[in-house]
Amino acid sequence: MYHEIEGQLSIEAIIFDDDELIARGQHFPYSEIESLTITSAQPFSPYGILTLRTHGRDIPIPFARSRKGKLELALRDFEKLRKAEAEPVSAAPRSQTAAPAAMDPYEELKKLKELLDLDIVTKEEFEAKKKQLLDL
Repeated sequence: MYHEIEGQLSIEAIIFDDDELIARGQHFPYSEIESLTITSAQPFSPYGILTLRTHGRDIPIPFARSRKGKLELALRDFEKLRKAEAEPVSAAPRSQTAAPAAMDPYEELKKLKELLDLDIVTKEEFEAKKKQLLDL
């Protein structure tokens, strides 16, 4: 992920890099950012405020209000990245060729029967998998 929200006049650029936010001449690692919110973007003001919360304190970061759309896009991508990092490893997709170890063979057979009834698998595929699941 890389987003650069351009500065304007005395307002510095805000950069969302791969693993850190760069703003106000400082580097903030994503792992240390507790939250990022747009706290002020008044309609007639030339700037808004992005509030970065880290280590229990709020840091106001001004941005050019004309760049609010780009900033909102960067914040959405940041949140997606945070959610992806927060998901447990077990939530990763399993290989379709490897059968889950803890799966009950009868539950697996029920699901397979539903696939047969929907004509997603053939009768031959169903019978072969059934024999495999029941160790016949």
